Amino acid sequence: MSGTSELWRSQGYLAWFTADTAVAVGTALRGFAIPLIAFSVSHSLATAGWLATLSAALQQGCTLLGGAIVDRHERKPLIIANAIIQTLLWTVVSVLMIGGRLNIVMLFAVVGIAACTTGLIGEATDAALRSIISMREYSKARSINEGRDATINMAGSPIGGILYGIQPWLPFVCSAVVYAIAGGSATRLHLHRHGDSGEHDAGTDAPVDTSVDTAVDAGPTRTAGAGGDATEHMPADGHTAQRPSFISDVVLGWKWTFHTYRLPIIIVVASLINFGLNGIQYTIQLHLINVGTQPFRIGLMDTGVCVGMLIGSILANRLSEKAHVGNAMRGAFIMAFVCAIPMLFDSNYWLILICYAFVAVPFPLVNSMLFGFVFSKTDEQLQGRVATVISVPAQALSMFCGGIAGSMLPLLGFTVSIGVFLVVIGISMLIANLSRAITTIPEPSAWALAKL
Repeated sequence: MSGTSELWRSQGYLAWFTADTAVAVGTALRGFAIPLIAFSVSHSLATAGWLATLSAALQQGCTLLGGAIVDRHERKPLIIANAIIQTLLWTVVSVLMIGGRLNIVMLFAVVGIAACTTGLIGEATDAALRSIISMREYSKARSINEGRDATINMAGSPIGGILYGIQPWLPFVCSAVVYAIAGGSATRLHLHRHGDSGEHDAGTDAPVDTSVDTAVDAGPTRTAGAGGDATEHMPADGHTAQRPSFISDVVLGWKWTFHTYRLPIIIVVASLINFGLNGIQYTIQLHLINVGTQPFRIGLMDTGVCVGMLIGSILANRLSEKAHVGNAMRGAFIMAFVCAIPMLFDSNYWLILICYAFVAVPFPLVNSMLFGFVFSKTDEQLQGRVATVISVPAQALSMFCGGIAGSMLPLLGFTVSIGVFLVVIGISMLIANLSRAITTIPEPSAWALAKL
């Protein structure tokens, strides 16, 4: 409990938390309404599904460059810029809807620009957290964020459904307002300079070399800790090496990640589980839209998921400082697979709601403990690029889930479509339970000596 109290006493963390929370609220409100608006203006399930696919594809494509952008520039201005752009975009959508002029082409354009913005500079918020808190507080902070996200989504979806029922443009107006709040809160952030965190461990004992060759190849200019991080190269004349090119920075993030012990297998597991869960999510959402379910009841589906995540985040908050991460991941992936099985046999609304909620319970543990371990072991200078390397492969498959679900549902029906995505979750469960790279990750108190 003392770790949590220390976080809340930090003004830097409070400003960060407020800005990040406002962004999460805005994303929840507009994210719920976009598929409904897309189906309303296009009258096509496939179009609504492929809009989500386009958004994910653009966001992930831009994320390839976004990690390096975040690491090369001050993060506070990037956070503010993201908030301003999102505020303007969803204000435009609101005005077009109020005037009755929104069409599917305009919606595709705005969603595409928003996705590109998120991909290019959206990682700045998460990357900034490592500049505010210590490694010891990181797992606790992530578990708090998981509870926060679950609460927002639990309230956001039904509220979005209510707002949409009053006026379809209301969710977008509210989204624009909270993005503006995020920008205002970000102006109060005070971040450490890159590389000035002042905290090292066995996995990150020195600043990371920004030279691609010395970061990867063994040689006299490189000293690596247990996590594979490299020391800064200093030329013989005593002057700091010239800053590498943008492309070199991008390449460094990928090379560093795939020369670590655990990260490649974590990325594989994350890619598979994201594909399976996102596929189930889109299948459920598009199925309910297709059968004429009221927007409020569709929103309750997300509320059920968020109740599950809130329960999971409470567990994560209690376990994040003492549980063995490998054992927790075994249980989490097994639970996600088992709880989705009943949807293979029935498409009853209440059965789907219950199963979907239980599927969500273990994932705050995954996010706070597994990825808490990864980012606490990653040098501050590489936070943005490593987040990019993890998110791009992890989302590469998931970006097609909306289109695949929208195309499969009319042809195969609900239960078969669920079955396709459940098979992928099963594969991720097997890898998570059999790979020593995951099962041997220790409890947080031993992270300083663990190899990344």
